[in-house]
Amino acid sequence: MTGSVAAAMAALPLTNLTHLFAHKIDLEIEVEPGPEAPPAPLGRVANWQVQIRAAPKVSAKVVRVAKRDEVLRLYEQVAGDAEMAHNNIWYMTDDGYAYSSWIQPVNAIKNPPEPDRAAEKFWGEITVPFSDARVSPDPQARRLMRLYYTGVFRVIGAAQDANGEWWYRLQDGVTFSPGPYVPAAHVRRFDPSELTPLSPGVENKRIVIDLARQMMTAYEGDTPLVTSRTATGYGPFQTPKGSYRIIRKRTTSRMIGGAGADAYDLPGVPFPSYFTASAIAIHGAYWHNDFGRRRSHGCVNVPAPVALWVWRWTTPELPYEAVEVRTQDSSATPVIVM
Repeated sequence: MTGSVAAAMAALPLTNLTHLFAHKIDLEIEVEPGPEAPPAPLGRVANWQVQIRAAPKVSAKVVRVAKRDEVLRLYEQVAGDAEMAHNNIWYMTDDGYAYSSWIQPVNAIKNPPEPDRAAEKFWGEITVPFSDARVSPDPQARRLMRLYYTGVFRVIGAAQDANGEWWYRLQDGVTFSPGPYVPAAHVRRFDPSELTPLSPGVENKRIVIDLARQMMTAYEGDTPLVTSRTATGYGPFQTPKGSYRIIRKRTTSRMIGGAGADAYDLPGVPFPSYFTASAIAIHGAYWHNDFGRRRSHGCVNVPAPVALWVWRWTTPELPYEAVEVRTQDSSATPVIVM
């Protein structure tokens, strides 16, 4: 592997039972983990609610119920009852144990404002559990929507509020025109070097998505570089089997669809790499930590760091200044869904 690939892999976290990266691993082997550090110091409740239990067992006493967007401190992850067959990992919190599928591991990192950079426009990611986007740079202004950890947006400007605090104005990932404002401290700027291609001269790249096992593996030749659990389409929204190529990329996308109780509106979906004309993509997912089973509307959900790695490693390449690239080039990276 090149140094850049190795560095990218080393930065990926661990969640659930599966390492999000692998190099020449035996995919048939699963190791029962003992107590270990959680993938992040905090966890956001990503479901409508989650039960905190006295032990990592579905039969254990419910200590309390944590509501959506509550942020919990995570102390360790442990193997317990598999509430669902694909996942037996629980997070220990201040009050007890929470089933990991419903908890998004997060950080709460504040960033120094960069108003001069904002004037030049840059790509940034949310580095706090959530940030409320408002119609103007004012903490009392009407909230337009809530943005979540690892969401990606283009910053197109900066303004100060009455207290001298800096706010960034966002565009792509939330609107096609100049949009809402978020506190500048909640957004980390991607340096252009962080979004450059990985192994650009290497041939024989391919991505294989195994629907039965809910696993995605990126290969160079016969060598597996990165392996991740996935969450692919379910029910009437099955991810279609077949051989494809990456035909479109965006740095971010606001994905809207469904109807009724199944409706969704997801701003700042990180690093989608599309491989069908119907807009099925490999992309990051911040709205769950439930990788390992079918649950999407057809796309291939992976953790955000994996989506970024795939986006950088595959072709076609998307320049930092651009929002989207499309291609029909037969040399674009193959995606095999089986």
